[in-house]
Amino acid sequence: MQPDSCMSRHPMRAVPEALRQVPRSINRLAVLAAGTLLGFALAAGPVQAQPWKPSRTVELVVLASPGGGNDKAARALQKIWADNKIVDAVVTNRVGGGGTLAYTYVSQKTGDAHYIAIAQAGILTNQLAGRTNLTYNDLTVLPYIGTEPVSLAVRTESPIKTLKDFADRLRKDPASLTISPGSTLASTNHFVVALLARAVGADPRRLRMVTFGGGAEAATNVLGGHIDAMVNASNNAVPHMQSGKMRILGISSPKRTASMPDVPTFREMGFDVIQDSWYVFLGPRAMTQPQIDFWDDVFARTMKTPEWKKFVADNGWDYGFMPSRETAAFLKKEHEEARSIMSDLGALKAGQ
Repeated sequence: MQPDSCMSRHPMRAVPEALRQVPRSINRLAVLAAGTLLGFALAAGPVQAQPWKPSRTVELVVLASPGGGNDKAARALQKIWADNKIVDAVVTNRVGGGGTLAYTYVSQKTGDAHYIAIAQAGILTNQLAGRTNLTYNDLTVLPYIGTEPVSLAVRTESPIKTLKDFADRLRKDPASLTISPGSTLASTNHFVVALLARAVGADPRRLRMVTFGGGAEAATNVLGGHIDAMVNASNNAVPHMQSGKMRILGISSPKRTASMPDVPTFREMGFDVIQDSWYVFLGPRAMTQPQIDFWDDVFARTMKTPEWKKFVADNGWDYGFMPSRETAAFLKKEHEEARSIMSDLGALKAGQ
């Protein structure tokens, strides 16, 4: 007898006799069942990453001294989170290098979303000015939470009564006034005075700018007569204006704010200077998407609370929220604008 040619080509047919006796109907059922399970798996799509939430207290890092604008915003958030049982957090102040110390500290907590930092324009300008190599791309971008007017203020005893008086002094001699932008040179606050100087034909490079630990310390030095003026987030000046100890000459926002209805804008006074002080959050490098999603959700919920809306109204902020993806695009645009301004003002480090 000749060997079975099919058997020689398909050795897998040489199976135990018992298995060869399994009815074909059962084989068909097995195939159908396997196909059904595969269909369910395909319909379900890819396996989703598990949600993330903090397993311990979150550290909310602030770049300025207690009492400054960054610190006030951070502590308002921390209280809202505690009162509404959203996040267990503590505020820590890491002052130095115009925010570089705080940003570097958080960047080193690779992948640990229990550390987040409140950030302003210094995260862009510090690197452009050559003070650090750290950029926002070395951290994880989290949401944008709003913007605050920048105000130029003097003590009430100052001979400078109006923004035009201040501009005249800059025109005659930019170095005749000692001004604090808070904690950081080549920042949004610094830009306001520099652009005003340029608008009146003065050299912004001759401005006498003095930094402190934050806006609160700048205010103390203005009130003590140690410096002539400060240009800072408005919340550092409004309480002193309300107590009669400080005069706000103007704000660099496009329009007046509800918290300072009698204070004119720079533009109203004839100076086309518009600069706001925005706030975003940053986390450590290499955060996962579930961690980013968690913080997007937390800030979205926080911005809707009555307590936050009151904080915004009381401090003259413009309400705003952008999730992390939109905030990253915003920072990219702001980085290019800051580069342009700093180049014009001679504050850009060569090669940046």
